[in-house]
This record gives sequence, structure tokens and C-alpha cells, in this order.
Amino acid sequence: MVSGQIEKQEILHDGFSHGQLCDDRERLLLENRFKHLFVRDERFNRKVVSFQGNKQQLVHRWIKYRESFSSVLVETLLEDFNLAPGGIVLDPFAGSATTLLVGKMCGINATGIEILPNCHLAWQAKSKFAEYDLAELKEIYGRLLLSTPGVASKPFPHSAITEFAFPPEAENAIMWYTDWFANLPVSENAKLLARLIQTSILEDVSYTKKDGAFLRWDYRSEKQRRLNNARLVQGKKPSRSMDKGPLPSVLDALVHAFSKAISDIGLLQAHYTRNGSAHQELIRGSTLEILPVMPENKFSAVITSPPYLNRYDYTRTYALELAYLGCGDELKTLRQSLLSSTVESRSKNSRLENYYRSIGQEARYSEILSVINQIPVLDEINSAMKVRWDRGDLNNKGVLTMVDQYFSELAFVFAEIYRTTRSGAHIAFVNDNVRYGGEIIPVDTITTCMAEAIGFEPEKIIVLDQKKGNSNQQMSRYGRTGLRKCITVWKRP
Repeated sequence: MVSGQIEKQEILHDGFSHGQLCDDRERLLLENRFKHLFVRDERFNRKVVSFQGNKQQLVHRWIKYRESFSSVLVETLLEDFNLAPGGIVLDPFAGSATTLLVGKMCGINATGIEILPNCHLAWQAKSKFAEYDLAELKEIYGRLLLSTPGVASKPFPHSAITEFAFPPEAENAIMWYTDWFANLPVSENAKLLARLIQTSILEDVSYTKKDGAFLRWDYRSEKQRRLNNARLVQGKKPSRSMDKGPLPSVLDALVHAFSKAISDIGLLQAHYTRNGSAHQELIRGSTLEILPVMPENKFSAVITSPPYLNRYDYTRTYALELAYLGCGDELKTLRQSLLSSTVESRSKNSRLENYYRSIGQEARYSEILSVINQIPVLDEINSAMKVRWDRGDLNNKGVLTMVDQYFSELAFVFAEIYRTTRSGAHIAFVNDNVRYGGEIIPVDTITTCMAEAIGFEPEKIIVLDQKKGNSNQQMSRYGRTGLRKCITVWKRP
């Protein structure tokens, strides 16, 4: 491994509160306490820790999951962690299942936990790359090339978020091809792949684009037109709209995606060596509820990236995919079950307490809670958020609950990871530092402090070369400040 110490002035902060308005002594103490852990590693960069690293990777590229990390990251960390035969790697925020898919390709046992249905579809279809009948897929592709969409038998199952997302002809074609694929006399594996491919093209043929916490809308969409007409009636200027340019037809998008999948499957099947002894599984549900009922000392390593503390709402970002899969009515429930990282998140304190009581673990709940209450930097952060809200420096009071709950919930995740991992296990977390209302929240050192309080031994904090920027709103009010993006690595003693 090529790594080394950093010139600390490059990445260390000498203050965390703009204008020194709020107390930041605890954050500074952590900065000094863990500064010896900061290292560079030339193998890791922003492309490797994002979906960009998977855009050209076989099978991984079948869907665009922006919050994922790359297969290269997982392969590199697994090599570093040197799992013994029979070891199991855990990804408690599995997303598009990159960790599991790497495990399958490398013959390594892997377990993932994920709540979003679109991610489960992705894993089910991608994990069968060695089982597909290539001749059957090529026959389907040939039929697809000759097809012409007729009139769909049912409308797109929109949620309130997704209405008017498609041109009418595209929406009709999406649903016509949904029936067309479902009625083909082909294997269930082929239909599963077709389902994923249909889901994967929705953004491409729509008037929307995933953009952080929400969907951006093209100026041609009926939703954007209605919004701007309402603004004009109120005497306001029309909002700035996106122009996606020419949209591909549904057929063209399907043909392109199907061709890519067939090519990947052919290449992998020619070189893939089956390992029947290795097992991978993706468990459906919230990590906050799945981990507490898992057995002790089960996992040999953890590689994951939890939702960042950046207000991104996956139920909005993936609203098209979730609606298409029939989950439109579940969005609010899903939103409140995710790790608290949006301003719409509500406190899970009572829910967690009741859950631990229901599984007969009230004492464990109280023990974890006592650890949280003894970490002074969390009180400092929450107090600073309250001051900033009272001053009008925050545009949404939900930021206060989000920040408080984010670290509280992560503490429960860390404690359960400690309980379920074996002695000597390594844990790697990818995360971003953030800034709200002029207050820098060093997620890397705070989570490392929390992990240490739970019992882990912090080993290093790998800092990526390029510093994360700030939002335009933050820069205009508080100036530009470099924010670290890191991979924190801890060890279970």
C-alpha cells in the first residue's frame, strides 16, 4: 500500500465556526487528537469512491446509482484486509450492492443490508450474470430491434413526485414495453434482467435529472410549466429550468441498455470461474433493525458508505424507479426508515427504544445511549445548530433534527457492527464532511471518536486529494472552505 503522512496544514482546520460565533473547542480537540491518523493513499481518489468508478465496469454499469462507490475501492480494501477463508464482509448500507457483487466475482462471502426496492432489483439481476442464457438474450434483443410500441394497457404508476416526468409518447412506450417483456415466452432470469433494464432507462427518457437531494426538471415538462405559470401569477420571475436536449426514444434506450448487458454477460461468462462455496445475500430492511438481531462475531470486515449528512433524499432522487416498481405509496414510510440524512427526517428515539425492547435488548439500548450521551462534541454540534437557526443562518429547522439524529443513529449502527464483527475485523467507512450555517461538521473525526468510544481502534483516516467544495449559498455568506472527504478505517480489537 502506498500511503504517507500529509502536510497537516493542507487539511487541518484552525476553526470550525465562521466568525467564531459558536463554541468549537471540542471539534478542535478532535482535530488535534486524530491528526496523526490523516494519510494520503494514491490508490484512492474521488472517482474510486463514487459511482464514476463503475461507469465502465462490467455489470456494475448496468444502473446509475450515484451514491455508490466503485468496485475498485472494494477490491483494494478487501486485499488490504486479507480476509481468511470463510470470512464474511458486511455492507450495512449496500446500495446497488457493489460490495456483494465484488464478493461474488472474487469468491468471497458477503452480506448486505438495504431498504430500497430498486437496489434489491439491481442485485437480483446483476448477481445472475453467470446464469443467463446468452442465446436467449440475443433472441430477445433481435425481437426488440423489430418491435414497434402500440398503445399501453395501463398508465405509469406515478407518485406525486413523478407526475409529468415523461413526454406522453415515452410514458406510453414505457408501459407498453413493460407488458411486452412480461408476456414474452422466456425464462424468469431473462424477465428479471429486462425489468432492471427497463428501470435503468427511466431517467434517460424523462424530463428529469438526478441532482443531489431532488430531481431537476426540464423546461418542457408540464410540471415546470405549471410551476412557472404560478410564479408569474404571483408576480415572481420564472424559476431557472434545465434543458436536457433531445431525449432518446424508449426503444433506442432499451436497445442500447440491452446491448451493453449482453456484451458484459458474454465477456464475464467466458472468463468467470464459479465458486460454489462462497455465498452472498442482500437482506431487505433498515440496518437499524436488521443488525441488532444478527449473531455476534459473524463478520470479518465491513466496507460501506452510509448516507451522507448532506440532505439528500433517496426516495426523491429515485422516485421514478420506485414508482415504476410500484412503491409510490411507500415513499413516506421509506423516507422515515432511512438513516436520518434529510430535513424531513423525524426522531427515531422512541422507535428505536421500542424496537430494542421488542427483541428483549433494553439493556443494550440503554448502554448504547449512554455512550452517545458521553461524547461532548455531539452536544457542541447540536448547540451550534440551534444558535445558527435562531440567527436565521439555516433555511430549514429540520437541519437540527437531521444532524442530531444522524450521529445518534450511526452510534447504534457502530455499536451493532462492533457486536457482530470478529476480533481483528477491519471497518472502512466512506463519508463527507459538511457545513451548515457557517458551522463545519467534521464527520470523519466525530465518527472516529464515536467508534473509539464504542471500542474500535482507529487506524487511519485516508484523505482524498481534492477537497470538497461548498454550496453557492454557503460560499456567498461564509466564504469558501475546503471540506474533507475521507475513508475512515478502524479495527475491532
